[in-house]
Amino acid sequence: MTSMSEGRSEETTRRRERVLKAIAAAFGSGEEASVSAIARAARVDRSFFYRHRDLLERIHSAAAAPLPASEAAAVTRASLQADLANALERNSRR
Repeated sequence: MTSMSEGRSEETTRRRERVLKAIAAAFGSGEEASVSAIARAARVDRSFFYRHRDLLERIHSAAAAPLPASEAAAVTRASLQADLANALERNSRR
């Protein structure tokens, strides 16, 4: 391997580590866990996930996992959006 290839490989490894840490932090703290949010936190471009499908799958599977019973009643972005949509619908019927 040339030194340029080695440097590129090392940079990819560092980026993957940052992404894995960002995924763990987002799901550990209940923060937004979209691809864009993880990319911002890990300081990588979103296209990085499409070149590394395993990371993309990790985000999607973690987002689809059910919440523990203690966190099930927590307010989420989706629940707030649903509440807003319902309120808008009620207002439009009046």
